[in-house]
Amino acid sequence: MRIAFVSTILGYPWGGADTLWTNAAEAAAQQGDSLFISVSPVVAASPRIAALGARGARIHLRAPLGAPASLVTRVARKLRRIAGRDDDDLVAALAAFRPDLVIISLGGTYDLISHPSWLEWFAATGTRYRLIANWQQENPVLSNTDRALARRALRLAEQVNFVSTRNMQVTRRHLLDPLPNAHVVQNPLRWQPADVAPWSASPLLQLATVSRLDEGKGIQLLLHALATPPVRHDWRLNIYGRGPAEAYLRETTEHLHLAGQVIFRGYVKDLRSIWAENYLLVSPSLDDGVPMTIPEAMLCERPVLATAVGGAEDWLRDGETGFLCPAPTLPLLVAALRDTFAARERWEGMGLAAAAAAQAHYRPDDYLRLIA
Repeated sequence: MRIAFVSTILGYPWGGADTLWTNAAEAAAQQGDSLFISVSPVVAASPRIAALGARGARIHLRAPLGAPASLVTRVARKLRRIAGRDDDDLVAALAAFRPDLVIISLGGTYDLISHPSWLEWFAATGTRYRLIANWQQENPVLSNTDRALARRALRLAEQVNFVSTRNMQVTRRHLLDPLPNAHVVQNPLRWQPADVAPWSASPLLQLATVSRLDEGKGIQLLLHALATPPVRHDWRLNIYGRGPAEAYLRETTEHLHLAGQVIFRGYVKDLRSIWAENYLLVSPSLDDGVPMTIPEAMLCERPVLATAVGGAEDWLRDGETGFLCPAPTLPLLVAALRDTFAARERWEGMGLAAAAAAQAHYRPDDYLRLIA
């Protein structure tokens, strides 16, 4: 079979949102399929993508559009439509490859609104395509035109693979469409059994956030919540990761007089070293797909406090394997932190329950559904 993989995530290096399609591409290469891969140069630099190229995959490069503010994004999208510059080069490359199937990994569920020429080519040629919806905004502002284009893009797809149940439900609500071709597929995790570390004996409540440092991950909200009395003071927050919001988060930490309790640890690849010293993962995302750090922490026998966005509710049982904050607002997160700290004596047992629940729920080979 001839399979094309196209990613709309052009402004970031290869990361967690690329794992689904990359695993599927590697499986397709293993079974002898011919592959076409369209990504940005920075994603193509990943050793895994380079290895696929070395095995014969055609690598097609597209320049990133950058990350302007939301209003500018909408204006730029309309200008691109008017000018007719909707990745005609990709359409030509796909036409030359003649794929039996195209798998598109979407940074945002409605990315195809910006690429009408792709949709026209799929419709005109009858080429099958499947979507991976990696991230969804809870409450986007969609014009009637955008909503109609999004419905068409998702209805034409053979499959719409959401990485979380909530994102699928939210999209159905946005579009007023049942989307019968939609289902949930799990991201593969980097966790291994050797990553499980013994529970720390430190009396200090060590909390961790593990994510790319951008404002959508909500860490700034968490800092404000931790600084709100009467949240207890015998804690330390270890922030793992790098990203564009790091300077702002450091400024927020200083502004809230939390410098002695908040430690920026940078990017740490080894899960065991993270969970050898931390008791609890806090995932305060404002919007998300599925933070893979949630099931990874659970599998490492640690409970999780998460905002109820993206895939958090797929993995967590509130009060049993972790704590769910109903929405990413400051009052609700403060209340969730108070409940979490009040249950401190239960954390270790909840961590064991979290590991058992995550092991029962996890489907490590789910990516194979993309190419089935």
